[in-house]
Amino acid sequence: MVDHSPEQERTLRIKTHLGVSADGFISSADGRPAFLSMPTFDPGQSHGYPEYIADCGAVVMGRTTFEPALGAPSWPWPGLRVFVLTSRPLPSGTPSDVVAAAKPAELLDLMRQADFPGDVDLVGGQRTIDAFRGIGALDVLGIVTLPILLGEGTRLTPPASDPQFLRLDSTRTFPDGAVEQVYRLAAPVS
Repeated sequence: MVDHSPEQERTLRIKTHLGVSADGFISSADGRPAFLSMPTFDPGQSHGYPEYIADCGAVVMGRTTFEPALGAPSWPWPGLRVFVLTSRPLPSGTPSDVVAAAKPAELLDLMRQADFPGDVDLVGGQRTIDAFRGIGALDVLGIVTLPILLGEGTRLTPPASDPQFLRLDSTRTFPDGAVEQVYRLAAPVS
């Protein structure tokens, strides 16, 4: 974990670690994350997730990603601060320490004010990724290209989204043939 002393200026990094099919879909037509289409996927254990999440002290997501967690057998983010981008009140049963805001810039300010060590894992889908990218707050785009063609579903970026240059930081290959690429977002394409 990253340790921040009070004297140190806090640098907040928002990053992703998401599965993308070889044909560019982050979820299947029925809304299941692309990772779940892989027979080798072990939630919380495979495709480099343990190393990735070890440096995170918080997660941020949209409401569509958050709501299923409330009915899960166990809370998916133990020990992590949780932030939700939503314009509606959070549903009953939401833990009291979950923070929500309607606008990405407002939620970003709340994350900066919160006391947690490490980075922020952006768990959300296409709209949430695009919302934080749109305000220049997505720092690291980590994608795991999965050796599967889904044919249809939700693409990583919405139609007509602004082009964005990326700078490759690292790659690695997993035993099932998946390839992780970690990019830093560079200047928008002009």
